Amino acid sequence: MIIRDLANPFKVSDWTEELLVVPNMYGKIQQMGLFDVEGVATHTVSFEEINQSLGLIGDRPRGERNNVSKDYIRKIRSYSIPHFPLDDAISPRDIQGKAAYGGSGAGIPEVLDQVRARKLERIRRSHAQTLEVARVKTLTTGDIYAPNGTVAGNFYTDFGVTRKVVDFVLGTSTTEVPLKNGEVIAHIQDNLSTGDVVTNVVGLASPQFFDKYITQAGVKAAYSQYQSSQEPLRESLRFGIDRVFTHAGVTLLEYRGFAPDGTQFIPSGDCYFMPMGTMDVFKTYFGPAERFDTVNTIGVEAYMFEFMNQTNTEIQLQSETNFINMIRRPQVVVRAHTSN
Repeated sequence: MIIRDLANPFKVSDWTEELLVVPNMYGKIQQMGLFDVEGVATHTVSFEEINQSLGLIGDRPRGERNNVSKDYIRKIRSYSIPHFPLDDAISPRDIQGKAAYGGSGAGIPEVLDQVRARKLERIRRSHAQTLEVARVKTLTTGDIYAPNGTVAGNFYTDFGVTRKVVDFVLGTSTTEVPLKNGEVIAHIQDNLSTGDVVTNVVGLASPQFFDKYITQAGVKAAYSQYQSSQEPLRESLRFGIDRVFTHAGVTLLEYRGFAPDGTQFIPSGDCYFMPMGTMDVFKTYFGPAERFDTVNTIGVEAYMFEFMNQTNTEIQLQSETNFINMIRRPQVVVRAHTSN
């Protein structure tokens, strides 16, 4: 298409198809269905922790009644739900005399509905991305995600648990990787204490850990002599765009997410293993919005409000999400790394 040169009105230039730069959206944890979702009607999550226990009964001479049973130990745990607002606005200046996005060369003017839809889409994506990043941060650190410090807490500290760490030593050719996998699985099995049937043990792996894992000498040798459903030595391990590898009882999922400053969501060289199929370990609680009409109602994932100001000069878009991601049994998330 030929249009006037924007720098010189006496010249013309070709207007080609627009270049749309879309930021990467990371939603692997959402796709996994790892976190159960529940709405609550308050801005605080409270639950009772009951530690059930069994005791062995010692024998006594007949007639003695010295063995005494005890009740279960219980605690109340309570956490405030962080608040994440995001606002925008539309003014006549956003529309008047403006060409529509992607339609500048054709002289198509901007219209209110398109501006509104574009802004709402960006807001919705921002909320979804925040939820994903918050879940990754909680899985890798145990911290409640509230980067500005409005809410503080760490599930390992609060529950008195030390995170299990396994060094896979992937740089050593004689390392028995199946035994390392077994150590991870055994720890999760011994500490789950939910009665759930674990369907799989999955590790969210940084690209560096994933590369070292699939190229470890023993792992490579396991696939060198016969064909299998996956061929790490001959074919790509990508499922769609992501790499997936199952070996000796665990499944590795490569997680390539990173922040705008380049910081990886999964620290370089790390992998975090967790059980799949549980119903009570990973929870996301959504609280109600800061509005009179949502007081004491069950919270939903995100809220959007739109209204015109009194002078008819601005449409205000206000949104918020109120959530907390919790690891109710932090002892079953295992950090793996390789020291060489």
